[in-house]
Parts: sequence; C-alpha cells; structure tokens
Amino acid sequence: MRQKLITLCPNSFEIAQKKPNFSAWVRKKLLEENPKEEKDPIQYVYKCPCCKITCNRPVQRAWNCEHCTYPLKFMEVY
Repeated sequence: MRQKLITLCPNSFEIAQKKPNFSAWVRKKLLEENPKEEKDPIQYVYKCPCCKITCNRPVQRAWNCEHCTYPLKFMEVY
C-alpha cells in the first residue's frame, strides 16, 4: 500500500476517529467517484513460501495456499 497524508479539521477528525478502518473507508469513497469504465480491478499478488506458487486475489487478507495450505506471503498490488 502507498501512503498519503491528509489534514483534517477538528470536526472531520472526530468523524474519522469513529470509523473502525478510516483508511479503507477513504479508499472505498475515492473508488466510488471513479467511473466504472475507468476502474481496473485491483489485484493483490501472493506467493507461497513453501511451494513457490504465485497467485492473485481481488482482496487483501490472510490467504492459504490452495496446494499445500501454507500461509501465503503478500508480494505486491497491481
């Protein structure tokens, strides 16, 4: 993930504090503004440290290898 610093006024800061995952909420809102035809599905690339297989997933979370069930290691976003 890449970082971007934003500045909030006192009122918006209080609202942001109440969000359980403010960063995810901001990403979702930004993507909602993007017209559908411009959206490229984000893919998260994972690699199995055990069997060296790479795979893509549409969401970032903990995954296990489909071949050996070893936990996959996150590599990059594209």
